[in-house]
Amino acid sequence: MLRSVLTSIKQLPVAIALVCGLASQGLAQTTVELSFDNTRAAAQQAALSGNYELARALAAALLQADPNDRAALIVLTAVEPRLGRPDQGRMAGVRAWRLATTDGQKNEAARLTALAAANEDRLTLSQIWLRRAATVAPSDAALAQTQQDYGRLRALNPWRTDIQLSFSPSSNVNGGSNDIHNVIDGLPFVGVLSGEARALSGFTATADVRLSYRIAETSQARTELSGRFYSRQVFLSDDARALAPDSENGDFAAPFFEVGVGHTRAVSEGLVMADFDIGANWSGGDLSTSFARLSFAGKYSIAEQLTGSAGIGFEQRWLGDTGQIGDAVETLNAGLAYRFDNGAQLAGSLESRDTLSDSRNRRNTAASLQLTYVPAQQVGPAEMLFTLGASVTDYPDYAIILPVPGGRQDMTRYASAEFAFVDYDYDYAGFAPVVTLGAQRSDSNVSRFDRSAFSIRLGFRSTF
Repeated sequence: MLRSVLTSIKQLPVAIALVCGLASQGLAQTTVELSFDNTRAAAQQAALSGNYELARALAAALLQADPNDRAALIVLTAVEPRLGRPDQGRMAGVRAWRLATTDGQKNEAARLTALAAANEDRLTLSQIWLRRAATVAPSDAALAQTQQDYGRLRALNPWRTDIQLSFSPSSNVNGGSNDIHNVIDGLPFVGVLSGEARALSGFTATADVRLSYRIAETSQARTELSGRFYSRQVFLSDDARALAPDSENGDFAAPFFEVGVGHTRAVSEGLVMADFDIGANWSGGDLSTSFARLSFAGKYSIAEQLTGSAGIGFEQRWLGDTGQIGDAVETLNAGLAYRFDNGAQLAGSLESRDTLSDSRNRRNTAASLQLTYVPAQQVGPAEMLFTLGASVTDYPDYAIILPVPGGRQDMTRYASAEFAFVDYDYDYAGFAPVVTLGAQRSDSNVSRFDRSAFSIRLGFRSTF
């Protein structure tokens, strides 16, 4: 079998010694003079034909003459994983990416680096490199292939990461009242609301990071560990600062985190799911509540185009960092989703929530309805999603100094229109910009809770 032996390196041409055979007297050698271009071509051909040792030797000779030979680095990126050294291949690919000068060269380097990382079982890193490849895909076909490869890796990778970022100007960043006065139906006195209790305009920025790790999977079931961190930061406008001069941005910050374990199992015509989570909420920099939640849900195919869902949840909360038992929350929900023949989708859901509390002002029952519609066709470059919803919340024992006659009742209505610009010209690394227009209004017999808000939110979502 032919083996290659490097005998000497010259600036031009490159001398490569090929061992053609073994004799009883010793090694017989043949030296062939090759130019740099011919050596690159020979290395590439050796890699393509499966002669990986020869390809590596030729590439090494080129790199000894010129450490920045991009073509030689590409050959090493391709063949090192075949020779059991995927880490060396990945490092060569990173160098080739840095030296690339065209989109085609960058795409080649990124895809081969992703392959080398996958051979190391570094699947998340491989996915990152495929996203880089998507940014420089030379054609729609190349992009489609990268998306397909990413999907295969996602199915293999036990780790999954979802990151959503959004930025939004809003007329009411703090959920404040529309009016300066607090009027309570059935009571004669009128209160005056402080600046921070009124609607403050400004800008919000949110980050929502979800992680999951698949710890077990069969053809019928999957068990995952999960974690989530959500943070909402507020930046008050000049008008808001004038209205509430003692308020700071951090007063309205709302971080949240949870960790948990979930199990999903396939059953006849559907799925059943069980989740257990623990977490905590902060408000204005202080720990507000910690919680533990247990939930069960199911999804079933009722007919060819109709799917039903139902769920139940139990949550226990603790107050601040004192460990004192707080509210208990019970939820029930059900939904239907229908897919039309043209591909459009319509879904509706109902939820009831019962909050049990020792505090009469937190004790409440609520019911909500939500409808969503996804058109069959996108308009121009955008996919669309429309949401319409309403909720009613009853606080039967609510009091402000005196009990509110009949308790407090809030009616909230909201609507939103989401436009996701998923066309290739608008996304980057598989992330497409999403613009959401939203409006919300709440009416209450306690005017402190009469609220309205309008927002335009810019976010990003993964397209593959």
